[in-house]
Amino acid sequence: MTAFDTVLTAGLRWLYDTEQPDDAWQGHHGLLLPLPAANRLYAFVAANDWGDAVVVVDVAKIEWIDNGPNELQTPANPLEPDELDVLAGELRALGVEVARTWNGHPQTTGSVGLARPAHTSLLAAVERYHAGCRVHPKRFVFCDCADWQAGFTRIVRPELAPTAP
Repeated sequence: MTAFDTVLTAGLRWLYDTEQPDDAWQGHHGLLLPLPAANRLYAFVAANDWGDAVVVVDVAKIEWIDNGPNELQTPANPLEPDELDVLAGELRALGVEVARTWNGHPQTTGSVGLARPAHTSLLAAVERYHAGCRVHPKRFVFCDCADWQAGFTRIVRPELAPTAP
């Protein structure tokens, strides 16, 4: 199994098959799994603003082109033109129904929306996150107290096995 396959499989198992504790919370950015050899970072998001589960691919270390004074820099290493289609195809090959894609080349991030909702316990953990700190409600999700931080550590994360490149 390649490192890419391992990341996708682990992320999907976490998204769909991993029971989460009732006292854990998960931030809205999801589970982040790096693929350093490809300079990519994959996020498995339980629910975006529309409630969809999403797999996001980002360029991990962006290199920038300086276009001169008063001009915006552009990425020298964006996502490949077919990278989002390849990701969607790999997800389909793993039995996941893809609902839609957005962003992608020539940007440094792209998203694949999934048709099936995430595990109900993971969705509940995201809801608890959005509710904010119970001890310091005025701090909302930005609290740094021990109780709030402990909720993040209780999320069950996947174990990644060694892989081929």
